[in-house]
Amino acid sequence: MPTETLTKNGRLTDASIASDGELREWARKHVERVNKLKRDAAAFALGMLVLTGIWALIQWQDNGAFERFADGNNPGDWEPWIFYVALVWGFLLGIDALKTWFDRPTTEADIDRTIDRLRSR
Repeated sequence: MPTETLTKNGRLTDASIASDGELREWARKHVERVNKLKRDAAAFALGMLVLTGIWALIQWQDNGAFERFADGNNPGDWEPWIFYVALVWGFLLGIDALKTWFDRPTTEADIDRTIDRLRSR
């Protein structure tokens, strides 16, 4: 049996409005999203570690050690493909993190605030 608590504007809190089943379902989905984000972040870290090692090895073999860390035997002109991978993968992980961070259920208070804002125009 949920208890009713008032917020500073006199409205009921989320727990008193939504049923326990709705809150449990939203919480379950949110926990799944957070766990997926953690797995994706771990995969990013491990993947970038492996790819950076591969990239360094390729640069070493192609250019005769790091003395001439280069692309096409031009010192200082190395192939930065690892940065493209890191930027794209990091960007996609960041979008997923933002979606997880801003995920929250819509409440009656949110709806009332929007209606009040629209009426005041």
